[in-house]
Amino acid sequence: MREAHVISFFSGTAPTLHFWEGGELRTERMEGFWSLSPSGEKACTGYANLEGRERCPHGERGAAQCRLCAFRDIAKVHTRLDFTGYEEVAEQFLNRPYSIYLASFGDLVKCGVTKRERVPERLREQGADYYVELMRMENASDAYEMEALLQQEYGFRNAVRNDMKLRLVGKENPGPISKSLELLRESVAFGEFVFDGAKVEKIAYEIPSDFEVAGCIGGKICGAKGQILFFENGGGAKAVNMKKMCGDISSID
Repeated sequence: MREAHVISFFSGTAPTLHFWEGGELRTERMEGFWSLSPSGEKACTGYANLEGRERCPHGERGAAQCRLCAFRDIAKVHTRLDFTGYEEVAEQFLNRPYSIYLASFGDLVKCGVTKRERVPERLREQGADYYVELMRMENASDAYEMEALLQQEYGFRNAVRNDMKLRLVGKENPGPISKSLELLRESVAFGEFVFDGAKVEKIAYEIPSDFEVAGCIGGKICGAKGQILFFENGGGAKAVNMKKMCGDISSID
């Protein structure tokens, strides 16, 4: 049995778990048979910086990330354009091409921003059913400003919680995102900014059609959709919200 302090989970090209083990940073693909059980205790996972990832300097317990580590985490550069402590990379991050996208989860439509070259990968990581690369901007400031305007004008979501995504698995509906694209193309205010190649794309996932929700993993991994991991055992197909496991002190058998 191994003790794993879960940091994060990604499901781009393959389900992958990042965790601390004995003070060392580990990255392992989740394939074949896995047993991962949380102890019920959470601890701060530390923070990412330009060099990699650092452990929490105070060993804070009770949450996946303490306030100090959240302040130090380079994630704030990508999500809020907050360059405090990372001033030297501001120009590099700001002056590069970004894309604004729409993503659908069931009937819900989200509007977001990502680096242009990462659009398909980013939407698969989120577990979107359908997506549109909507607009292209040449710098981050314009992209984030346009994102805020679109969310305000059309009521697009800024985020969709993973527990909601889990409830919407199998309820794909291209209607709302297709209608949104049509409205934006016809908009006097926004139509000129819509990317000429914008079209609704479907993301295919190899996941079970019927499953039960579980709180731990014990069986053969059979797919992932965003932060939702699927596995099978004698009791049938199961799904786990891996986002809830972040920060958990868990055991791997």
